[in-house]
Amino acid sequence: MSQVQASESGSAASQDRALGRNARTGVAIALVATLSGFAGLGYEIVWTRMLAVSLGHELVAVLGVISALFGGLALGSLLLGRAIAGSRRPAAWYAGLELVIGAWALVLIVATPLFDDLVPTLVPVDASALRQWSVAFALPFVLLLPATLAMGATLPALEAVLAPRLASGAAVGHVYAANTLGAVAGTLATAFLIIPALGLSATLVLCAVLNAVCAAAMLAASRDKAPAARPIRAPAISPASLPVLAPLFLTGLLGIGYEVLTVRVLSQILENTIYTFAVLLACYLAGTALGAALYARWRSVRGEPGEGVVSRLVTITALACLAGAAVLGASGQILATLKVLLPVTVAGRLSAELAIAAVAFLPPTMAMGALFTALAQRASDRLGGVGPGLAANTLGAALAPMLFGPVLLPLMGAKYAFALLATAYVLALPLRSRAALAGGGLTLAATLALVLAPISLRFVQIPEGGALEWHRDGVMAAVSVVRNSAGDRHLQVNNHFRMGGSASMRSDHRQAHIPLLLHPNPHSALFLGLGTGATLSAAGDHPGLKVEGVELVPEVVESFPYFERTPPRLAGNPDIRIHVADARRFVRAGTSPYDVIVADLYHPSVDGSGALYAREHFAAIRDRLAPDGLFCQWLPLHQLDIETLKVIVHTFLDVFPDTTAWLAQFSVETPLVALVGRRAPAAYPADWVERRVRDRSLATGLKAVDLDGSFALFGLHLAGPAELAAFAGDAPLNTDDRPVVTASAPGTAYAASERPADRLVALLQSLHPAPETLLAGADPTTQARLAAYWKARDGYIGIGARALAAKGPRDVIGTLAPQLIELVRISPDFDAAYAPVLAMARQLAVTDPSGARRLLEALDRANPTRSDARRLLAQLPPA
Repeated sequence: MSQVQASESGSAASQDRALGRNARTGVAIALVATLSGFAGLGYEIVWTRMLAVSLGHELVAVLGVISALFGGLALGSLLLGRAIAGSRRPAAWYAGLELVIGAWALVLIVATPLFDDLVPTLVPVDASALRQWSVAFALPFVLLLPATLAMGATLPALEAVLAPRLASGAAVGHVYAANTLGAVAGTLATAFLIIPALGLSATLVLCAVLNAVCAAAMLAASRDKAPAARPIRAPAISPASLPVLAPLFLTGLLGIGYEVLTVRVLSQILENTIYTFAVLLACYLAGTALGAALYARWRSVRGEPGEGVVSRLVTITALACLAGAAVLGASGQILATLKVLLPVTVAGRLSAELAIAAVAFLPPTMAMGALFTALAQRASDRLGGVGPGLAANTLGAALAPMLFGPVLLPLMGAKYAFALLATAYVLALPLRSRAALAGGGLTLAATLALVLAPISLRFVQIPEGGALEWHRDGVMAAVSVVRNSAGDRHLQVNNHFRMGGSASMRSDHRQAHIPLLLHPNPHSALFLGLGTGATLSAAGDHPGLKVEGVELVPEVVESFPYFERTPPRLAGNPDIRIHVADARRFVRAGTSPYDVIVADLYHPSVDGSGALYAREHFAAIRDRLAPDGLFCQWLPLHQLDIETLKVIVHTFLDVFPDTTAWLAQFSVETPLVALVGRRAPAAYPADWVERRVRDRSLATGLKAVDLDGSFALFGLHLAGPAELAAFAGDAPLNTDDRPVVTASAPGTAYAASERPADRLVALLQSLHPAPETLLAGADPTTQARLAAYWKARDGYIGIGARALAAKGPRDVIGTLAPQLIELVRISPDFDAAYAPVLAMARQLAVTDPSGARRLLEALDRANPTRSDARRLLAQLPPA
C-alpha cells in the first residue's frame, strides 16, 4: 500500500471514529434534553397546583403560570442566548443553567407560602377585575423568574452543543423534539403518579435532582469535542431582523392561543379533573414534538428549505386550526360515542378524554411544531443562534393567555376567536410569491366558511321539551340557565347540572337553616359558594342576621334573578352582601369574625376544588370564627367515594376536634352530608328549636322546609366526634402539599363503583350516634325517642335505596306501605314515613276503598297519637 493510500485510509478511519463519537454524543445530548423537558413540565404542573391556592382558581393559575413560564423563557433566550452562542463552553453554560433551575425550585418550596401571604394584601376583598388579573399574571412571573429565565437559555445552550455534531444543520428540530417528548412524559407522570405518591414539595425535589443529573450528564457527554465546535459571534438584533423574528412572535402567540381556546371549549364536555388538564397538555406537547421531529427528519434529507416550504407550513397550520375548531363542534357527540364503546372504568373514561384531546390537538400542533422548527432554524442560521428567535416566539406565547383568556374569549366567543386566530396566521406568510398569496387566500376562505357554518362551540344540555333561557361565556366558565318541560330551572356550569335549580330549593334552603339553627344566636354569617343563591336567600329569613356571600364565577351571580321565586330576594336586601371573589383568598384577606360560616357543595373531582377541602383552608376558616362560632362544610356524597370522604373527615377533625355530622334531608339520589365544627363542645336541650325560634317569619320559613321542631333538626344528626374519628380511621390528611382529594376524587367522577344510595346506606351502617352526647340533660325517655327516630330514619333511607335499585313492574303500595308503617311504629315522631302512607291510602281509595281502609287502620295502630289516619278513615264509604 502506498503512503498516499495509507494516509487516505487512516484519514477515513479517523473520520468514521469521529462521526461515531459525534453520533453517540448527539444521542446522549438528546437524552439530556428529554430529561430536562420531563423536569420542566413537572415544574409547570406543580407550580400551577401551588399557585392556584393563592390565585384562587385553577384556570387563573394555569394562565398565570403559562404566561410567566413563556415570559421567563423569552427573557432567558434574549439575555443569554447571544452569550451562549459565542461561548467556547456551551456545555458548561447548560450545566450551570440546570443547576440554577433546580436550586430555585428548592427555594420555591419555602418562598411560595410567603408569596401566598402577600396575595390577600395585593388583591383585597372586592378588588377590581383588572387588579385581580394583573396580580394573577405578575405574581407568577416574579416568583418563577430565576428558574424560567434559566430555562429560556437551555435550548440555545443545547443547540450550541449539538449543532457542530450534526452535519444537516438541523439542531433546533432535534433538540426541540427531544425536549418536548420529555415534557409529554413529565406531564403525565407528574399528574398521574408522582404528585399522588409524593406530594408537591417532594415532586419539586425530584425535579431538582433531575436538573442536577442533566448538568452532570451534559458535562460528561461533551468531553469528546466536536471537530468544528467554534463559537459563533451572533449579530446584534436590529430592524433588519424583524422579518425573521416577527413570524416567530406571531406563531408563538397563536399557538398558545389555540391551546387556551381549545382547553376552554373542551372544559364544557370533559370532567375537568387534574388528569383532564394533564391529558390535554400532553397531547398538545406530543403534537408539537412529533411535528418538530418530522420536520428535522425531512430537513436532514432535503437540506435547507426555501420560503415556499415556510409558506406552505403557515397555511397548513392555519387550516389545521380551523379544522380543529370544526371538529370541536362535534366533540360532544364523539365523546358520547366513545363512552358507549369504552368500558365504564377510570381507564376507559380517560381513554375517551385522550381520544378527544388527540383529535382536537394533534393535527394543529404537529403543524405548529414543524412551523416553529422551520422558523427557529432559519432564525438561528441567519442570526447566529436560536436565542433571538426563541425569545420572540416565547414572548408571543407569554402574551397569549392574557389576550385569549380574559379578553377575546368572553368578548367574542370561542368560534369567532378561532376564526380571528386562523386569519392572523396570514400575517406570518412571506407574501412575496404566488404560493404565499394563494395560501393566504385559502386561509381566509376557510375562515369565512367556519364563521358561516352552523357549527356551535357552546355546549348546553337542554332536556326534551326544555329551553335555554340565558347563557354567558365567562373567563372561568360557561354559565347557563336551562328550563325543563316542567318549568323548573337549572343552573348549568360548563355543561353540567351541578349548581342546583328551582327544583332543589327545599334542599338549598335547609343547607342554610340547619347550621344557623345550631348556633344559639348568630348575628353574622358568611356563605362560601352561592350556586343559584337559594341558600344565601334563606339566610335572610333569620332576623337581625348580617350575611355575606362569596362566589368565584361572576356569571353565576348574574344568573340569580332567574331563581328568585321565593323571598327574601337577594337584590335590594340591605342585610345581604355579595362578593365576587375566591373563597380561600376572601377568608384569608378579611379580619372581622363570623358567628357562622357555611361552605357550599364543592365538587371534589373538579380541578382546584380539592384545595377547598385542605387543612390549611379549614384552619383559616377557624381563625375567622367568633369564640362561639361554628363552621359547616356541606359534602356531596353522590360525588364522593367512602375513602375520599374519610380523608375529608379526618382533615376536618384535625382542625375541629369537636365535629358533628348531619344530613340535609333523606334523599338517596343526591345525599348531602354536613360536617359542623366549632371551637368548643356543644350540647342542646331537647326543646332547642322551640326555644331558639321566636320570630314568626322564621318559623314560617322553617315549616315550609319541615324544620319546625327539635326532632326534625336533631333527627338529621349522624355522628359525634368519637364516631367520626372511628369512621375516618388512619386516612391521610388532605393538605396543600399532599392534595389527596384532588388525586382520588376523580375516580368517582369517571366511574363510580357504587350508587350514591348504597354509599349513604354504608355510611349510616358505620356510624352509631349516641343521644346523650347531643342532648344536654335530656331525660331517658326523650333520649330513647331520639334513638328510635334515628333507627326509623336509617330504615327509611334503606327502603328508598332498595326501591331505587328495584327494576321491573312491582306493587309499590303493597311492598312499601307495610315497611313504612313499621317505621311509624318504631318512631311515632318520624313524620317522613307517616305522610307517604297517607298519600298511598288516598290513591288506593279511588280503586280499592277496603284496601285503603286496611292501610289506614294499620297506620292508626302504629301511631294512635296522630288523627290524620282516623280523619281520612271517616271520609271513606262504610265497609
